[in-house]
Amino acid sequence: MTTHHLILVRHAQAAPETLGGSDRLRPLTTHGMHDAEHLGEKLAALDIDLAGAHLWHSTATRTTQTATAIAAHLPETRVVHGLDALYDLDPYGILELLRETPETIRTLVLIGHNPAIAETCLHLASNAVDGPVARELMRGYEPGTAAVFTIASDWIGLSPNTATLGAVLRP
Repeated sequence: MTTHHLILVRHAQAAPETLGGSDRLRPLTTHGMHDAEHLGEKLAALDIDLAGAHLWHSTATRTTQTATAIAAHLPETRVVHGLDALYDLDPYGILELLRETPETIRTLVLIGHNPAIAETCLHLASNAVDGPVARELMRGYEPGTAAVFTIASDWIGLSPNTATLGAVLRP
């Protein structure tokens, strides 16, 4: 059985909504750009083989900018792909998407929006009710946070029983 890695990321800090503006077009703030760069550095320093990693993100401006900043710190063999559906997916939709991930993808970084990203993390970590990493996740999932899971199954078998929360990275 192949071990997979899943990194669930909430986009970094975005500009506030403006009256009559489009939520999808909200950019990162200067602080958010800095946080996304810093998160990319943290991900690159993990003890995970990121060669050939896939980085999937919502096509909203803030998630695209977060993905671009993170991708700059990953090996050149990474694959970056914008998925319009990620903007609207709830946790069940995210889990369905993850379970349909091709087996050839060993590491997947998924960048999306709250509340769906945080709820998906909490669901996958629900068997890890105690311990310092689980307590860190329970502190909240502010912009620029990432949860790193090791998956001890194929993607279709992804569940709280096969996902182990290894780290919570904060900006």
